Amino acid sequence: MSTPVSPPARERLLPRPRDLVRLGPHDGAHVPAARVAVSVVVPLVVLAVIGHVEWAPYAVFGAFASAYGRGLGRFRRVGVQLEAGAGLVACVLLGATLATTAAPAWVVVGVIALVAGAASLVADLRRWAPPGPLFFVFGLGVCAFLPSASSSVAAAAVVAPASLALAVVASLAGLLLPAGRRALRSEGGTAWRRELAPLDRRRALVHAGICLVGSLAAGGTSLALGFENPYWAMVSAVVPVVGRATSTQLVRAGHRLVGTLLGVGLAALLLAARPSEVALIAAFGVLQFAAELTVARNYGLTLLAITPMALGMRALGGPVDVGELVAWRAIDTALGVGVAVVLLLATHRLRAGRAR
Repeated sequence: MSTPVSPPARERLLPRPRDLVRLGPHDGAHVPAARVAVSVVVPLVVLAVIGHVEWAPYAVFGAFASAYGRGLGRFRRVGVQLEAGAGLVACVLLGATLATTAAPAWVVVGVIALVAGAASLVADLRRWAPPGPLFFVFGLGVCAFLPSASSSVAAAAVVAPASLALAVVASLAGLLLPAGRRALRSEGGTAWRRELAPLDRRRALVHAGICLVGSLAAGGTSLALGFENPYWAMVSAVVPVVGRATSTQLVRAGHRLVGTLLGVGLAALLLAARPSEVALIAAFGVLQFAAELTVARNYGLTLLAITPMALGMRALGGPVDVGELVAWRAIDTALGVGVAVVLLLATHRLRAGRAR
């Protein structure tokens, strides 16, 4: 007599409220957090010393390669950082080119949307962690919407790769310690190749399509409404599109919205004090460390640190209207998250059906 087969469990659509405040394990996050903070702050200090803080976005997005490959062996981590870092540098250069040529905003939005789809697909195919196109969309958007007077393709071509190189050096710095050398002698300690887990290619294509359509819809709507920074909405539209379960993606959307709304309040307090360049850069180091410390535990907490840092970058270039800056950041974020939620709900059956 055969045993009846139970039907597969239906994927839960809506998250539980407690999912928004759940904390993951610490898992030794202070080590990679310190590594990323150093990788971000050191180039900013150099730019401040030479009097070119307007190139800070080029440095920061090259340095963000240091966030990739957490949990991997040292050389495997460096391999991922070089892969993702090459994409980040390319986005910085593309953004600088668009800025210096004063490309129309609608062209820039279209280019960012194409990059969002492509970066999502490549990130899934290569199993990058953190997943998704967030850093690529953000980096391209920031650099493309810089004022043409302060943009320089030549500077981007030097600063971004140099920051990437520093990130790689920071990843290898542990070899100077006895524990790092012992790990090097262990089995697989010098391996570069990663064993990639099986991938649902159809799901990866759907995710790429959602990122393309969502970022284009969010950026286009932001432009149509006369907003000055449509890439903010585009970033928020792609952030939730990672992972397999719709409920998890909706939690991430909630984290993006709530974390940003709270984060703009902290940003207002920071910028209202009109800190000096030195004070801002020091604050960025603390905020970046806090962001990396919490990113795997609760993404909403990460936004409490990242939002003041992102808005503080604007203040490096000179005085800003704090009230206007934080208000538009909140509005664009709500717009992008709204677009993402609509698309995730609309494609739930398609994605969940494939998973079963």
